[in-house]
Amino acid sequence: MSSLAPCFTVGSIVRCKTCFGENLSGEVVAFDLGVKMLMMKCPSSKGGGDEQTICNLTIVNLALCVDIEIVKEMQPLDDVQPPEPINIPLIRERFRYATEHRTLSCRSYHPNASPFGQALFRLLVKRFGDPAINWQSQGDHVAINILHQVVIEAPYATENIRYQGWDPKLAIYVQGIVEDFRSKQI
Repeated sequence: MSSLAPCFTVGSIVRCKTCFGENLSGEVVAFDLGVKMLMMKCPSSKGGGDEQTICNLTIVNLALCVDIEIVKEMQPLDDVQPPEPINIPLIRERFRYATEHRTLSCRSYHPNASPFGQALFRLLVKRFGDPAINWQSQGDHVAINILHQVVIEAPYATENIRYQGWDPKLAIYVQGIVEDFRSKQI
């Protein structure tokens, strides 16, 4: 292959031979000369016949290709519609959600807490908010501290709820959450 890779048009049929001896052929879906990547829609190895509708999308690094052949050139269309604009606010919202979810997963992990306790911790964070829930060490075990007023000790059942604050209504509310969560787990 020459140092200057051929430019491909979307819809063309291309055959590539990789340096690993693999032969790939398919329809060009996307191409980027800057990073020397080619995305092809290749026929699936399962099924077959004239009615084959399942395809594999394969990304090929053209720097690792020994030979490239354009089997059928597709003429570029004059009335090609531009792609839809990227919805940046939606992408930011998905990123924010993923970051919060990962942070919660990391915060809910404690080596001395049971998986049930960690799942209960995640549920309580969703109900009360992230800064309101913390782990509280108690020797070999850990307890869940809610708003510095209610503590749920291991094994995280309703009889292990202790309230230290001035509002017993919060303890009753937490007790209902724990009962409901425990009944759904069993």
